[in-house]
Amino acid sequence: MRIEGLGQIASRFGGMLIDQFGVIHDGQALYPGTLRVLSELKSLGIPVAVMTNSGKRAEANRKRLVKMGVPRDYFVDAVSSGEVAFAAMTAGKAFLIGKDGEDYGFDGITFVSDPKDAEVILILGSNAPKTSLDDYRRMLSGLTLPAICCNPDKLMLTPEGLMPAPGAIAALYEEMGGKVTWIGKPYPGIYQKAASLIGNPKPILCIGDSAEHDIAGGRAAGFETLLVLQGISAGHDPATLSPQPDYLMDRFQW
Repeated sequence: MRIEGLGQIASRFGGMLIDQFGVIHDGQALYPGTLRVLSELKSLGIPVAVMTNSGKRAEANRKRLVKMGVPRDYFVDAVSSGEVAFAAMTAGKAFLIGKDGEDYGFDGITFVSDPKDAEVILILGSNAPKTSLDDYRRMLSGLTLPAICCNPDKLMLTPEGLMPAPGAIAALYEEMGGKVTWIGKPYPGIYQKAASLIGNPKPILCIGDSAEHDIAGGRAAGFETLLVLQGISAGHDPATLSPQPDYLMDRFQW
């Protein structure tokens, strides 16, 4: 069902799980309709959890949203794949794959410069375009360590356009014979955590810009889904996207 704005269906739902990158903002600024949507949901008493395939922990993502201009009381909380991964970590030493200069908040984990000294590879971010997939192939060649990918996204929005995201690096490692544990959308753990944050209401609507992650994950979790044709899906023919969402709209608007 194609809709013009979320206001057409919002009252049907007891809660919403809304993707961060590509729906609420583009990585640099909020999309024009964001504050109106979140304000209206708050006025209706519909709780919102912000979901993100970010390797950073939840606190960093909460701060990002507020810094961008989202009032803190417009969402119950944020849940990130990094937070879910951190809660499940048992290894003490890790080889980090991430963006230069980023602090992912994995306190208590010792990051080592030589993977031979690590117990696990933590794929938390991507250094593209500075580091290419060919560079990562050389970096990972010959390694047998288990890896944890805390961001299954294959593509990410950057000022230079779409670039390989951590999921692309993890997929490359799998192709090379490495063992990867995937955490984040579309895998179930992050949906269970997000739904619990808003009290497990019924029904829940999952909103995202990626059919592969947001729609597939929401459907697998038993929730209804809405795809917004911005972010990763901008310019795509919706008929070609798989899986198909329950609802579709061009922009994140009320």
